[in-house]
Amino acid sequence: MRSEHTDAARADGSGEAEGRSGPAHSTARAEDVPGRRGSRSLSRDLNASLLIELVRRFGPISRAELSRQSQISAPTVSAIVGQLLARGTFSEVAVAPSSGGRPPVLLQLNPKAGYVVGIKLRGDGLTTVVCDLDAGVVATDERQVTLVGDPAAAIAEIERATSRVLRGAGIARTKVLGVGIGLPGVIDSLRGACQFSHLLQWHEIDLAAPLQRRLRLPVWVDNDVNTLAIAEKWAGDGIAARDFITVSVGRGLGLGIVIDRSVYRGAVGGAGEFGHIIIDPDGPECECGRSGCLEALVGERALLRRVSALHGRDISRDELIQMSADGEPATVQVLTDGSQRLGLAVANVVTLLNPELVIICGEGTQLGAPFLDLVVAAIRDLTFAGLGKQIEVKVQQWGDDAWAVGAATLVLRESFALPGPDEDRRAIWHRLEA
Repeated sequence: MRSEHTDAARADGSGEAEGRSGPAHSTARAEDVPGRRGSRSLSRDLNASLLIELVRRFGPISRAELSRQSQISAPTVSAIVGQLLARGTFSEVAVAPSSGGRPPVLLQLNPKAGYVVGIKLRGDGLTTVVCDLDAGVVATDERQVTLVGDPAAAIAEIERATSRVLRGAGIARTKVLGVGIGLPGVIDSLRGACQFSHLLQWHEIDLAAPLQRRLRLPVWVDNDVNTLAIAEKWAGDGIAARDFITVSVGRGLGLGIVIDRSVYRGAVGGAGEFGHIIIDPDGPECECGRSGCLEALVGERALLRRVSALHGRDISRDELIQMSADGEPATVQVLTDGSQRLGLAVANVVTLLNPELVIICGEGTQLGAPFLDLVVAAIRDLTFAGLGKQIEVKVQQWGDDAWAVGAATLVLRESFALPGPDEDRRAIWHRLEA
């Protein structure tokens, strides 16, 4: 993620720092920013934020290389680095080989300088994590509670879970940069509100505002699959890609879309509702209330329903995974049919968007080869003009806390964005100062 934090680069309005590699040359330099809030103060904040981002992305890195990539003068870099070392934001980690003269000391971001909280909401509970500045999980909290149709209960549980996980990790709130929340549905990420979630049965629910009052921390909210895409773009398989999609497979089917390094959310936050494209208008009823949605045909509940009918009893998710691993014929046939339908749908998305990378993730990946191999084969073989043969497809090993880590990345993304001309977006080095 190169530090070209231009307004044009943040096309999705999210404050995401875009880019991947090479020097930050376009508008990175901020030593002189006339006509804006406290020009000298803002210039210092911009410079410090830029150096923090460069160290995060390319560290360990020398002061001289920081000056070269940022186009900030060496004395200014030295002064800011000294302040950030004193605050504990940076640490000196190694001495680089010298090409003559004094060998350079390398800098890296101290991942323990601050922390973020990420929360994944489900109908039957929530997963909460605390992550450091490298998105490494420090602590996890799992809570089973019914949240369907009860947003008030969700807000109360989020408050309790945040306090509980921070207390368990021994982290003071003064070290926390904010809280990120991911949930299924159409989400207004700018307002921090759920416009509609069929899985939670919520309509027009404000989350960010009441939680900020309760937690006394900044709160960001987004669609859960978008948070996975942001996490991939931040520090995952999508870090080098300009255009990619993240396909989540499980109870629901979702799509995170990254175009020109920006997450595409659509006009009202509804982009990526991949599971609700209609495949068969005469097909089974979907949880969203319509008939024949892709999710109703190949989502986890649909697969369980079909396998249970074949075996004459209710099959659990764990049993389904084991039957898949064992190659049980009837189960494999159901998974084969489902993966062919899913693979065709993903292939059509690839034909439409022409990404350079497809990331397949979610709890459904635990079904293994009988389900996934045909999805990948369809992407390769069923796209127009062989587009699928030219892209990279990655299937990720899945951990249930990945959703919450994705939500935590919302806070990291926002925290590392350059500060704005008003006081609402303060430079990260001020937030880490506490």
